[in-house]
Amino acid sequence: MLNLLLQAAVDGILIGLVYAVMSVGLSLSMGILGVLNVSHSAFIMLGSFFALGMLVFLHLDPVIAFVLAVPLFFVVGAAVHRLLIRRVERAPATIGILILFGLMVVIETGGILAWTTDTRVLTTGYTNLHFALGPLTIGWVQVLAGLLALALTGAIYAFLRFTMNGRAILAMAQNRDAAAMLGMDTDRLAMIVFGIGIGAAGAGGVAIAMIFPFDPQDQIQWLSWAFLVVVLGGLGRVENTLLAGLVIGLIQSLAGTLLPFRYVYLILYLLLFAILVVRGEGLSGVRRRAL
Repeated sequence: MLNLLLQAAVDGILIGLVYAVMSVGLSLSMGILGVLNVSHSAFIMLGSFFALGMLVFLHLDPVIAFVLAVPLFFVVGAAVHRLLIRRVERAPATIGILILFGLMVVIETGGILAWTTDTRVLTTGYTNLHFALGPLTIGWVQVLAGLLALALTGAIYAFLRFTMNGRAILAMAQNRDAAAMLGMDTDRLAMIVFGIGIGAAGAGGVAIAMIFPFDPQDQIQWLSWAFLVVVLGGLGRVENTLLAGLVIGLIQSLAGTLLPFRYVYLILYLLLFAILVVRGEGLSGVRRRAL
């Protein structure tokens, strides 16, 4: 039983890293910009099919697709912010949510038309390869996806904490009007934040495709998981999003090992309820309002 629990814990940590990177962009969008990006998961889905296209047509490994997805989806996110988000930032919150919901529907419908609703699987030469670590058996693809996710999450954290633009973004998160009065180009900084969020979503979609089957309609499932991670971890904090992803991955894996799978969601949402009651707003304990 101990070996079984250790195996579940390792699997949960690797899955949790992927949950964190696919959710960090949503956390930044809500916590720094105050934008509830309900289309976030649609870009996760596009990231998965981007990896499939790179593999099928260009024979590029998903690891390369993960790296390429970051700048590509960053540009897409920056364009979405410039064309849509900036137009509704000062509008009532419901307007922005409706526009982003419409974008989600358009992307999902386009995905269904392009790829149908058939479930796809990324298959590489190492998809079914495993290695032994003591009594544990660990899949190479899970390790690669987890390490890539951790590296990108760490890079986003380092950018926000140790660069001039990152520090300006954190200052803007505290008071956007005051930051503008101090001469910061808040529109450009907001575009960078949204671009980073979509870039992480696209790369997260590649990581998801490395370890899970996927289809265009799966994006609703990933939206619910991303919201769970964000609400558990709190808004706008990369480190707390990482911690929340790990917690959810561990609970999902351990509960799925010890209990019938139908109880896993119940346990996760009961945990979320308990943390919100005790801490106020997730692991950060900070109350913020997102539009």
